[in-house]
Amino acid sequence: MTNTSNFSRRELLRIGGIGAISTALLAACGNEAGVVADKAIASLGTVPPTTALAEAEVTDIVLLRTAASLEYNAIDTYKWALDDGLFTGDYAEAAEAAKRFSDDHRLHADAINKIVVSLGGKAHTCANERIDRLYIQPAIKLITTNGNADSSKDAVMLAHALESLAAQTHQGLVPVVMSPEIRGEMIRIGGYAARRAVILAQILNPGLALVGPTVDATTGATNVASVPSAFGGLASIKASFGPANSEGAKTALAMETPSLNGLVYEFVTC
Repeated sequence: MTNTSNFSRRELLRIGGIGAISTALLAACGNEAGVVADKAIASLGTVPPTTALAEAEVTDIVLLRTAASLEYNAIDTYKWALDDGLFTGDYAEAAEAAKRFSDDHRLHADAINKIVVSLGGKAHTCANERIDRLYIQPAIKLITTNGNADSSKDAVMLAHALESLAAQTHQGLVPVVMSPEIRGEMIRIGGYAARRAVILAQILNPGLALVGPTVDATTGATNVASVPSAFGGLASIKASFGPANSEGAKTALAMETPSLNGLVYEFVTC
């Protein structure tokens, strides 16, 4: 039996995204749109037909399928970095870590999908398309830009951001899934993701001095830290990639946990 999650609008917005806000704005514009149509303003061409979005309920199955999809985002990213030989030089130790972490993600994806199937759902065995399109592919494009002297560091930075994103996603799901057993599993898997992020943070900035939050004295940017904030924060994860501009700044990306339009609903397939 599928449990419907007690997933309020406030919780959805807290976890990430602005889908509900966009819907409200469109609804508020409804009367104005009607007024314009009544005045029959001339236009060129024809308006293409629209297809209504499929009705979808946010259930424990949907939330768990979404969590599983992030495991595959990480698997695919580690494979890309290893295949391209990006973990070299000062960041060579990340190569062995990436192999181990990929195995961990597969085990966790299998564990999550096992629960999905037990609830009557279908396992999801591929990456989250929206996370890949909005965050991972733009980061990869920046990392592989000609002239980027920090491609190895940037690849570790991307891995660190994805592990942090996975930890936050699991943490955010804990209070909204119905079953206490599933909450426990989310805590367990989220804890592993947080520990992997700590290891990658130490590869980026080794030593005790960078366990906690610090700021780069030259650029003013926040350094990657093993423990960036108190447990419980769900703010967007910021990371910078690619060649630096004339002022020494890289292109910054802000990654957020999946929102309504990034959830892996039961009609989504690989």
